[in-house]
Amino acid sequence: MPHMSDSEINLPKRRLRLAPEARVPLILDAALEEFSRRGFSAARMDDIAQRCGLSKGGLYAHFDSKDAIFKALLDRTLHRTDWARMPQLAAGAGTRAVAEWIVDHLRAALLAPDVITLLRLLIPERERVPLRVDEWKNLTQLNTQHVTAVISENLKASGRKDSVLARHPWLALSPMVHVLLWHAVFGEGSDPDPDFHQAHVDMLCELLA
Repeated sequence: MPHMSDSEINLPKRRLRLAPEARVPLILDAALEEFSRRGFSAARMDDIAQRCGLSKGGLYAHFDSKDAIFKALLDRTLHRTDWARMPQLAAGAGTRAVAEWIVDHLRAALLAPDVITLLRLLIPERERVPLRVDEWKNLTQLNTQHVTAVISENLKASGRKDSVLARHPWLALSPMVHVLLWHAVFGEGSDPDPDFHQAHVDMLCELLA
């Protein structure tokens, strides 16, 4: 049997005819698979195009480089939640309702499979692609600042100006970041504590009180 290269294994053979708006998610999913298999530096635009069933020209019609694809992947992972929709304490929302909303949306934002895959990709690639790591860091910091600002404003509007959470709103994120690292290192099968979700909600209820 003739030897087959990695790019010939499990890849679509026929080009897909899709509406332009349907192509971008397909490209991003295919690129994430290629980056994960080969590393960002070794991945090729040709293989990304083949994996998602597009021509090379079809791929370049949407993204002109791996860097542009990577930036789009970061944007997709970091902007899933509309934090402005958080229930407002000042409008009568209960502390548990707010705590559950925060925990549920943090989990959806941070523990999505593609976020974990990107984290696993970037840790060993740090020395080879420092600009991509810096881009992840900068976008993550901006997103974290936005999330913590929304939490802080929610607390201040309700009169809770002197609470530890109002002074340090990043505390709301810390438990979920711990679980993100756990999943990235040990796999996505389970949380480090089976009661983690409820414990996180209970902690926020105390901090919001």
